[in-house]
Amino acid sequence: MLSFVTFAVKLQLNVHDLNNEAVAGNVTDIRIMDFLDEDGNRIEAPAVSGRMLKHWHYEAMRKLCGDERIGSFSMCDGCKAGEPIRPGELDEKNNLKQVARGEEHAIENCGVCDVHGYLIAKGAEDERGQGISSRRTSRVLFSWLMPVVGKETTTKQVIHNRVSSDPGTMMPFNKSYASGFYGFVSALDVERIGVVESKLGMENGGAAVLQDDERIRRIKAAIESYRYVIAGQIGASLSHALPHATPLEVVAAYTTGGPLPFPVSPIYSNYLDKIRGLMPKNCCLLYWGDGEPKGFTKVDTVDSLFARLFDEVKK
Repeated sequence: MLSFVTFAVKLQLNVHDLNNEAVAGNVTDIRIMDFLDEDGNRIEAPAVSGRMLKHWHYEAMRKLCGDERIGSFSMCDGCKAGEPIRPGELDEKNNLKQVARGEEHAIENCGVCDVHGYLIAKGAEDERGQGISSRRTSRVLFSWLMPVVGKETTTKQVIHNRVSSDPGTMMPFNKSYASGFYGFVSALDVERIGVVESKLGMENGGAAVLQDDERIRRIKAAIESYRYVIAGQIGASLSHALPHATPLEVVAAYTTGGPLPFPVSPIYSNYLDKIRGLMPKNCCLLYWGDGEPKGFTKVDTVDSLFARLFDEVKK
């Protein structure tokens, strides 16, 4: 069965608003980061935090619960509501609060907490009403979304008005949008989904606490959620600024035995050869795109790539 999968994705995004960063009065600017090209030259360009990518993977995963491709899996009240208070429960007044029931309880009762992890503050109470602090590390990891080295990015600030042309009713405001070629990498530690690390029992120091069917549904949802991130369903203003997105290249590396190194980022030249040279021999490399990279199994569609991963989950 699939134990670890990594993704390297290159895509084009036009007129996106993926991060609202600097806000001053009625002006909202997009996040700009400094980074280095392959020759060590400093570049300033729009970039997007991995926190944002992880958030939209989280959103996709919780919405996929009950999908006919996935099936239903358990979720806490916090994840059902899409709130960062997790694990969360509704109290007698229908108010959402964070609760602490131990790692095993949290995993059994919420597939999203299981995959995306959580941090329980001291204010959360256990079943005895005592404060507790604990955390679960995320099984899904994301890089920043960074511009492809050697490609131009553009930004433009425009004026909007929400309702009325009367400044006394609704003042016009300015927002920035960007366009460019971008890449990101991500990893999903499939083997540790449904595993309580505080318990002994497995070679990695944990014990599985889920029935196989429940665990498989969670794994499939975590994998399927990448499809939506790859399609550009990410951003700060999806109600009115869906990115004009097109995937360019998608690489998935997977293994049925042990972890994998993170792939080389697609923002760099010759990244496909570097990925092939980095990955161990027990790894399978899938590729979708216009190229014909040596050592990769090429698939015709992104859907075919996900179908191959799903087949490995079922084994």
